[in-house]
Amino acid sequence: MSHYKHKGAVHHGQHSGKRDEDAGGWVEGITSLKDNEQAMKLLDQVAEVAASMKVTALSDAPTPAKVSVAEVKGATSEEEGAALNPAITVTRDEDFEACLEHALGLMVKEIQDVGEIVLEVGAPSGWGPVGMSLERMEVCVKRATETAANHGAGVSPLRPARQLDVQTASGPVSCHVVDLLVRRFCGEDGNQSPIEVRVAIIGNVDSGKSTMVGVLTRSILDDGRGLARSKVFKHSHEETTGRTSSIGQHTLCLDSAGHILNDALFKIQTCSDYIARAAKVITLVDLAGHEKYFRTTAYGLTGHMPDYACLIVGANMGVVGMCKEHMGVALALKVPVFFVITKVDIAPEHILKQTVQSLMVILKKPGVKKKPFLVRNVDDVLLCARNMNTDSLAPIFLTSAVTGKGLDLVRLFYNLLPQRHRWAERQKELPEFVVDETFSVPGVGTVVAGTLKKGTLTPNMNLLMGPDLSDGSFKSVSIKSIHYKRLPVTQVVAGQTAAVALKRTKRNQVRKGMVLVDEKLHPKASWEFDADIAILTHSTTIQPRYQAVIHCEIIRQAARVVAMDCERLRSGDRACVRFRFIQRPEYITPNTRFVFREGRTKGIGIVMETEHEFEKTTEELLQKQMADRAAKQEQKLAAEAVASETAPTVAA
Repeated sequence: MSHYKHKGAVHHGQHSGKRDEDAGGWVEGITSLKDNEQAMKLLDQVAEVAASMKVTALSDAPTPAKVSVAEVKGATSEEEGAALNPAITVTRDEDFEACLEHALGLMVKEIQDVGEIVLEVGAPSGWGPVGMSLERMEVCVKRATETAANHGAGVSPLRPARQLDVQTASGPVSCHVVDLLVRRFCGEDGNQSPIEVRVAIIGNVDSGKSTMVGVLTRSILDDGRGLARSKVFKHSHEETTGRTSSIGQHTLCLDSAGHILNDALFKIQTCSDYIARAAKVITLVDLAGHEKYFRTTAYGLTGHMPDYACLIVGANMGVVGMCKEHMGVALALKVPVFFVITKVDIAPEHILKQTVQSLMVILKKPGVKKKPFLVRNVDDVLLCARNMNTDSLAPIFLTSAVTGKGLDLVRLFYNLLPQRHRWAERQKELPEFVVDETFSVPGVGTVVAGTLKKGTLTPNMNLLMGPDLSDGSFKSVSIKSIHYKRLPVTQVVAGQTAAVALKRTKRNQVRKGMVLVDEKLHPKASWEFDADIAILTHSTTIQPRYQAVIHCEIIRQAARVVAMDCERLRSGDRACVRFRFIQRPEYITPNTRFVFREGRTKGIGIVMETEHEFEKTTEELLQKQMADRAAKQEQKLAAEAVASETAPTVAA
């Protein structure tokens, strides 16, 4: 505990001014933050940066650069974006060939690592040579198609070719530009896994979340009386009340050309037939909107690890209630959010305008720092899909599930959504599988479902499962079989969800929150962990012994503050805190972002160290102290020896 509060210690748990203490919601807490508050720095900070910095230096952590819509649009706009930076046009044939070969090499690497790439051929800051004639552009498209086919991928145009005026050092040059989708073919032989992107569907109760999921996954329109949502409900009481109370996972299957495979006959029970033909899978995690199911929704936003969040806003009700709470949790977890405003067919024009305006006001607040962008056409969809990873762009779609308005743009946006993480790099690591659901299947046995964070899983692989409820230990288990979206597969890779059947394991031995990891990782459950936290809203002050519920990936448990690097915390403050779980130890890893809540208190944090790392650090400190003590002793003995040798000389 040497790095916690002591005399003269430098810490960042400072209260930076009076704030509105009545704001008790997630969005209110985030939007009320000021640029000079420490909580704002943690909200903007990347988790890896936070964990690598010393406790005393966290207050000076820089915030990452944001990309504005003007900059994004300027980089790809048809009219004026090309003139922002002078482009280098390729005129000689040998230069054109060299530039094209280099671009094809980059495309092949993306196909191998990610599985898809969207090319803007011929545009400034795009792919391939710039300033091409129509003939050269056709050559580029042909070569890209042939190269992609040789590496098991197809090329599809996203919009017709267009002509741009590119500003060069010698003056404006007219060039041709075309947008292409390059995507790996479906792996019918089982060797290639489809690309998976997970999207959490959040929003206020009765805003139309389940209806939107039903319309997208069943390729139908709603009748205005609950037809579409009845296709996706899991429980009978959900059909009776019309409200989702559980976490539902639904699949949108796409082929290599971007066409949706789902039809009106699509069912969860038969989705394996569609998965077998899919090159890309969008997993829509349908979450509950009612206030009493908020902890279930928070578990879905953390435990299911979505790449993006789709916030459904009812045009006739506005940004109210749990809509703001869900948005705040997604912002706190740094999940990129895009917005779908539904029911525009029944909302009066002035109410719709007021809803859009109120949403834009929230997005422009200092704590949010997002640029709202109203999507009106295919060009806007391409712009937003390319720049969703910047986490500063907030696309807004206007839709109706009854008339079908805006649904084509939403489908295209889902088709082009990229994976948020480079899973190809994590596939080379040791496997780590988090369990978010458990089953007992007759004739099969115990089955656990979840997300593979790292590595690759194959049948007959031996792993460690834990932490156990009784003693927090990890026990050896063996994988019997693996299903991906109800389709039997020979392997799953990092970034995919799967159901894993375990050999010789009883149902009461598994629970939500467990992990399957490789024994080489030497996993250990932790009672305590250090975290860099920020308080968004709190009515009074936070001191040691304070308790709150932690939502950290699949972990959902109450924890107590046992130490902190300052005396007390208020709204807007930031500090390094040591938490201790109340019920049982958990498997928790550094660099993980989490949220915690208690009543009207809301906070965010990043895990820095676990108790096993404390012990390691303590041992290193003790060894260093012993080495320093031994070195000082040697220096003292050497000095005494020198003094004894020179003493007779001085006497003489």
